Amino acid sequence: MANSMSFSVKKMGQISCILIIFLVFLFVVSIVIFPQHQYVSFNTYLNNFHIVSLLPVIPSLFLVFANVPLFATLFYYAEHQKKIFGLIGVLFGIGYLVCSGINYFVQLSMIIKTVSGNNPEIAVPFLMSNPNSFAYSIDNLGYLFLSISFLFFSGIFTPRGLQSWIKSVFIIFGMAGILGTLGYILNVSLLESMVLLSALPYLVCIVLLFFEFRRYPIFD
Repeated sequence: MANSMSFSVKKMGQISCILIIFLVFLFVVSIVIFPQHQYVSFNTYLNNFHIVSLLPVIPSLFLVFANVPLFATLFYYAEHQKKIFGLIGVLFGIGYLVCSGINYFVQLSMIIKTVSGNNPEIAVPFLMSNPNSFAYSIDNLGYLFLSISFLFFSGIFTPRGLQSWIKSVFIIFGMAGILGTLGYILNVSLLESMVLLSALPYLVCIVLLFFEFRRYPIFD
């Protein structure tokens, strides 16, 4: 990695890391206060529907936005000969942005309007709380894209010092997300839980990145 970086890359990297850490904290707090439940029956969901149960979706949507500058920063941060890994990471990251961004926006707009309307059953395929729904499936696909993007981003770091830790945790997060999606496809609940558990290495990734960005001098 270069011995210095531009002021914009350094600051954008730090700011995006701080935003992501803050949003992950909000997500964890909101999901503890408003635990999510799965409903196979739409009538059961409708009878137990409370708009506050969608609060964890808000930081999730903003996390999608916060990852955009992070992806761009990682691409510009990579050495020239390693930018191919950064570019592939960005492209897979775009898959995450599209899948998860659309899904979370649907939860906060269409679901609220439809459930409170005259034909609430229209919302059935788009409920994230239904493990058999399109929304649940597309959410897993989004995290699969995110996991693969981090695997490629791991290629921009060297196996020395702090970067070796970042590289290792990026790989752990990527593999955990892939295993979780595989568990969803194969209907293996133990593996599927890896999607939720991967939040820890994801957070560790971001914290380590913050310190990595912070320690580099600027050249402009």
